Amino acid sequence: MRLKNKGLYPREILTLGGKLTLQRTLLVPEIRDESENNKGIYPLDQELMIDCAPFKATYRMMAAIAKEGIRCTSYPKSAVEIEEKYHTAISPAQVKRITDYVGALVYMDDCRRAAAAEATEHQKIDKRKRRRRENDVLYIEFDGSMVDTRIETEGSFWKECKIAMAFSSAHFHRWINQDGEECQALGKRDIVGIIGSVDDFRYHILALAKRNDYDYCTEVVVLTDGAKWIIPFVEDLFPRATHILDKFHAKENASKFANAVKRGKNQKTAYAKELNDLIDKGDVDALLKATEPYKDWKARNGILNFHTYVDSHKQCMNYPEYEAKGYFVGSGAIESCHRYTMQNRMKQPGQRWNVETGQGILSMKSRYESGKWNEVVELCRLDYLRLHSKQGD
Repeated sequence: MRLKNKGLYPREILTLGGKLTLQRTLLVPEIRDESENNKGIYPLDQELMIDCAPFKATYRMMAAIAKEGIRCTSYPKSAVEIEEKYHTAISPAQVKRITDYVGALVYMDDCRRAAAAEATEHQKIDKRKRRRRENDVLYIEFDGSMVDTRIETEGSFWKECKIAMAFSSAHFHRWINQDGEECQALGKRDIVGIIGSVDDFRYHILALAKRNDYDYCTEVVVLTDGAKWIIPFVEDLFPRATHILDKFHAKENASKFANAVKRGKNQKTAYAKELNDLIDKGDVDALLKATEPYKDWKARNGILNFHTYVDSHKQCMNYPEYEAKGYFVGSGAIESCHRYTMQNRMKQPGQRWNVETGQGILSMKSRYESGKWNEVVELCRLDYLRLHSKQGD
């Protein structure tokens, strides 16, 4: 098919250097044939691989816009940040569209990883191969909190957002400050978040563990807050891990329980202190004996029956032994992870989310806070190549 020059036509494209206007030559068939594709082509667009660029932006610019879409507390603020950084005026609606698009790519990649983990489960590793991680402790923590969605489920628009984090003891930095106090900070971490059920979450957390060398680590610690679904979940997925009930959650529940079952300020305080002291000692039998008079007390107003709570988690409360081994016994890392991964973006005043778009935000925020934004850029590049190849076909 012979082509002829139809002339120059401008096209604007968003780049990290600002908005560029390209003058491109349009080539069209000399003789139009209804049986063939008579659309014109722009050789420059094909050479630059922008012939099918989503949103008329380079893949790096798309990733940059999505990054501002998750870092700022709203899309209007994101648009302002983008204009200041990249000298490009863009509407909040366009920021949202691009952020949703990139978020869908990241979530699909998360699902691909989860499917791969489901297919392989845990490997049987020669113990000699674990020697390189024998001094490392792999920590896996997960917790849930509620996010406001547009879908009503069981009479409520709030849906649980589950976040998991994995990190190694080698990634903790410890130092002594000027006042002689010991300080510590977590460096490298890996985060995944899912808005959905336990079944949706299952293989995402398994994939998280596997890519952080669960099969190679000789010591694995799972720290949780003791929700009902967690014990069978941990026993099934991580059978050789040491499961620890967060000590501070246990103390908080003990104090609430004491305040509910006792009368008088002094009695409440004394009973709470007794229970907390027994928790510090890891004396589960004494805890069960101290709470036995209230074993039939009915939980209400979010306050658990502490006797039932201890009985369900007695194998996870040997705190003196855990502390002697140097294990962390508090899940403060995952509590703060909820704040900077989900809450500071998705729980702003008046915000409600579609499950799909909210999941995209959470998936991108997890990669960003894990220090893996380069993976998001690479997913955008691969999507560009896929669209370009499809266009060529």
